[in-house]
Amino acid sequence: MYYGWRVVAVSMLVFGLSNGITAYSYGVLVLPMGSEFGAGRGELMLGLTASSLLSILFAPALGGLMDKGQARLLFSGAALLLGLELLLISFVTSVWAFVAVFALTTPVISTLLGPVGTNTVVARWFSRQRARALGILAMGTSIGGLLVPLLLQTLIDNVGWREACRWMALLVPVLLVPFALLVIRNRPEDMGLHPDGDSAAVAGTGATGAAAPMPAVFRDIAFWRISLAVGVLMAAFTAALTNLVPFAVGHGVTGARAAALMSALALAGLTGKLLFSVFATRIDLKLALLVALLLVGLPLASLTVWHTYAVMVAASLCLGLASGAFLPAWSAIVARIYGPAVFGRVMGRMQSVTIPLVMIGTPATGYLFDVTGSYDVAFLVFTVAAAIAMAVLLPLRVPPLPG
Repeated sequence: MYYGWRVVAVSMLVFGLSNGITAYSYGVLVLPMGSEFGAGRGELMLGLTASSLLSILFAPALGGLMDKGQARLLFSGAALLLGLELLLISFVTSVWAFVAVFALTTPVISTLLGPVGTNTVVARWFSRQRARALGILAMGTSIGGLLVPLLLQTLIDNVGWREACRWMALLVPVLLVPFALLVIRNRPEDMGLHPDGDSAAVAGTGATGAAAPMPAVFRDIAFWRISLAVGVLMAAFTAALTNLVPFAVGHGVTGARAAALMSALALAGLTGKLLFSVFATRIDLKLALLVALLLVGLPLASLTVWHTYAVMVAASLCLGLASGAFLPAWSAIVARIYGPAVFGRVMGRMQSVTIPLVMIGTPATGYLFDVTGSYDVAFLVFTVAAAIAMAVLLPLRVPPLPG
């Protein structure tokens, strides 16, 4: 078996576990913490807001480190930092201490162990099979989103949130550090191999060394086309993810059935990533992003007209499929246009565009609901934004596969 698939497997574990803790389990953790400290939801959400702000500053530099540094050491260091974060959280005595710990550590963790770090490593090991490998890697986020919150909630129910964090602080480095050190390698050339396991490098695959010059991406229209499309997708998806349950409950759906919408969304996301990985070599990457935008815009528009549970389930499935398509397609397009040698730096700079859109979209959704008493205006804004992003993305030229 080509060694690159081992790199994909370990990167998938890294991505899934880190994202499962820092993103999907955030609400699981802050609920008992808020109850103990008597804190409101607004205060508790400041951890996410502050970490997103710092990520804008850290992501470009960390992306550069991934291009130039030792990936296995960066992964291991970030895994140890994630363990330290969980340990420190277990000792906090106020919401503000939690916000400080989360905000100062999560940007490094979520960048190095998230889409920038793991996609950068995987992109180097593949050329013709790159989209498929990135699709398999992206499945880690859905698997982590399904399993990690369940594990954390089980620990909280049995030993309390502080002890649960300490157990997770021990589990994370034990699982991630050995695999990172033993398996992860920067690029196939380090082991005398070529991308995809070919016997010789295929013409047109692009440089994979760390010395490639960084293009002036902020003056490149393709960079802005991709950033706008992905930023709108991320903002709309995050806003839907955080507001779909309150929307359903507000229209008379029971809490249990509303929560089931999240399970449907996560399973659809996993299915979408699986389908993407299977058909990756035959998928038009730009078309995948365009379809993802359509699968976000239309469901949100439909929810402003129809409020039945069946429509909510259909909307959840569409949103999940959209997330399954756009995450690997985004990475594959960036690698195809800019090449693997500067992938980390380009992705890091792209994060500085996409993250602000997410930061604006989620609180704006809540604000519009507070002002109007309905999600209709917010959902329609995202629908219009998706349509604009589709129009901007349409002229993008994506180079064909080499060979």
